Amino acid sequence: MDELLGWVAAQAKARGILNNRYFSALEDAAMSREMFQATQQQFYFAVRYFSRPMAALMARMPSSALRRSLVCNLAEEHGYVEEGAAVFEPTLAHDMTFLRFLETLGVKREAMKHLREGEAVRAFNASLMGVCLMERIEVAFACLGVIEYTFAGISARLGATVFRRGWVSAEELVHYNLHEEIDGRHAAEFFECVAKAWKAGGDDRAEVEDGVRLGLHVFDRLYEDLWEATARHHELTST
Repeated sequence: MDELLGWVAAQAKARGILNNRYFSALEDAAMSREMFQATQQQFYFAVRYFSRPMAALMARMPSSALRRSLVCNLAEEHGYVEEGAAVFEPTLAHDMTFLRFLETLGVKREAMKHLREGEAVRAFNASLMGVCLMERIEVAFACLGVIEYTFAGISARLGATVFRRGWVSAEELVHYNLHEEIDGRHAAEFFECVAKAWKAGGDDRAEVEDGVRLGLHVFDRLYEDLWEATARHHELTST
């Protein structure tokens, strides 16, 4: 397992999602607050959708042991908490916490009701659903796992950046601070499900590797495409 996680970390570092155009623009102030708002409003559709490919993958699992990590992850996605009496708290569902994050940026919930999912996030969502429905389970688990792994670092970067740029106070920050904490654990749970395939080597390991590379590709493209679409719209409306 340690060898697998080490390989995943090396692949994520080599892909360098945090160095792509989206995060570079966010760091060097080429991305304004309004442009960041626009990209995050679209990212909401990815947050809202992410549990659905997981649920599709869970339905393919023949045993409770393989379903367990997905069940736990899905429960947290929907606001499950274990403090005191274990309950589902609707306000802690991840799409709800992301809406609260958008509100701290000045985006009203009513506005989100009228916003349509753009092609960048639709392509990302469709890719994940296709992987979880049609690919070998080793590919699917590895693809979701590396997205969870990468999002932990992305959440830390975004949380620090919106605070540094004065867009959200530390006290107001929601959603990203949660994912900075839990997504590393979720990733480990996903990779535990393919550790045996990784150890077996050969074609089984290759499927895990393919899933990791695919997950990094589609996640990188999502942020690149969100930035490109937003920058293009900004340029058109500014002329």
